[in-house]
Amino acid sequence: MQLHNHIHAFILLLITTISAGAQPAVREIEFNVYGQYPVRNIEYRPIGESSIQLGEEPPAPVAIKTHSLARMGPYTYKGIEPIEFYNAKNQELVAKVTIPPDSDKWLLIFLKNPRYKSDPNGQLRYLVYPFNDSPSHLPADGLIFLNISGNALDGLLEDKRVSLGVGESGTYRVQESLPINLWARSFDGEKLLPALVKTYSFTPNHRYLMIFFPPVLTGSVDLDVRFLSESAE
Repeated sequence: MQLHNHIHAFILLLITTISAGAQPAVREIEFNVYGQYPVRNIEYRPIGESSIQLGEEPPAPVAIKTHSLARMGPYTYKGIEPIEFYNAKNQELVAKVTIPPDSDKWLLIFLKNPRYKSDPNGQLRYLVYPFNDSPSHLPADGLIFLNISGNALDGLLEDKRVSLGVGESGTYRVQESLPINLWARSFDGEKLLPALVKTYSFTPNHRYLMIFFPPVLTGSVDLDVRFLSESAE
C-alpha cells in the first residue's frame, strides 16, 4: 500500500507541477485525448466563460471518449480558464487541466485519481497530464518516452545506455526497429528487475509516444506500456 501511495503521490505532483507553470492567455487550443483506462460519458464546454463574456456564443457541450490504442479527437477549446470536464449525466466536475503556453496542440492523458475513492468530495475523479503534441516537439521519425510509472528506469535502447527518470524524455530518432531493455529497482531497493524487454517496429514518417503507466499488478515492476503511433503527414 505504501508503494502505491508513493506512485500516486508522484503522479499528482508531476501533473500539478506542469499545470502550475502555465501562463493563462486567451487562445484557441486543439487537443486529442487518451486514457490509461477507457473514459466515457464525459463532456466539456469548448468556449471558456471569459470568451463568452467577450461576445462568443455559448455552444453545446462536446462529448469525449478515449481509446486504448490511439489518440481520439481532435477537439478544440477557446478561453483563458482551465479546461473542465463533466459527467454528462449529472454534470459533476470530474477533471480539469491548465494548458501550458508552450503550444496550442496537446494530448490530454487521463488517469484515474487514486485519492478520489477515499475523498470523493475533495478530489476529482481523473488526473490529466498535458503532453505537448505539436510536430515541433514530437517530429516525424521521432520517439518520446513519457514515464509516469513512479519508477526510475535504466537500461538499453539497442546498444545505447539510457536512464529514464520521471516525466518526458528527449526525442529519439527511430528507424525500422528498436530493442528496448529497461530495468527498475525492486521495492526493497536490493535488486534490478526487468520492467520492459521488447523489440518495437517503426513505420517511416510516423511519430511515436511511448507511455509508461504504473504496473497493473501490485508488487510487480512490469510496466503498463502504451505505444502510440501517428502519421506525420
